[in-house]
Amino acid sequence: MPTTGGADASNATGSSQGPSKTFQVERTSGQAPAERAGNVEGASGASPLERLRAGEIDVHGYIDLKVDQATAGLSGLSPSELAHIKNTLRDQMASDPGLADLVRAATGQTPKLPEED
Repeated sequence: MPTTGGADASNATGSSQGPSKTFQVERTSGQAPAERAGNVEGASGASPLERLRAGEIDVHGYIDLKVDQATAGLSGLSPSELAHIKNTLRDQMASDPGLADLVRAATGQTPKLPEED
């Protein structure tokens, strides 16, 4: 009896050698992309929070580093698109009560909205 629906039943479940690895993705380097994106440490190797606590940067510098960290994987965007996303994230970190509370809890300082020129 012919089957309907197109796919052969033997192909629908994979080969006799086990499941297909069609969607398997393997790492090509020692670090996962998220780990590489998180590397926004300064030359001293300190994290943004450590640099803030050491007085190397202020809360705005901390926010800039965290925004850079969050957008590190967006390298395929145009510079204007990336700048827009970064500005939106900075504004949200200062104006959204939940995000501002997170910044305050981490840094002990309340972020302010950047002044418009």
